[in-house]
Amino acid sequence: MLLTLALILTFNYAPPLYAAGEIRKLKGISDSMDSMEAQGKKDGINYQKADALLSSSDINMGLTGSDLIKICGEPVAKADNESRWVYKPPASTFFEGEKIYFYFDKDQKLIDWEKVYQK
Repeated sequence: MLLTLALILTFNYAPPLYAAGEIRKLKGISDSMDSMEAQGKKDGINYQKADALLSSSDINMGLTGSDLIKICGEPVAKADNESRWVYKPPASTFFEGEKIYFYFDKDQKLIDWEKVYQK
């Protein structure tokens, strides 16, 4: 809808060559926003899987990083030389909200986990 309105305004008020460049820019912005939205949905699904894992009997010390990815999908981030993995829903930031941390040893074996809520 926003893209359509922008295109109409661009065609009505801009010279043709300028309009073509602006249309490409708007299309790029639209594609980028679509990609970010899709990634946010994926992160939310992965967070739900990680949260479900915490309350299941499938979680145990020694679980490998690749096993965790098979169960929960890719984390939002891997920090501290990939020894701390972060899963978070799209509504949370890295500074506020819910997060699940999985901690690994140097052999990529799970050694601890926690769910936190930061204000």
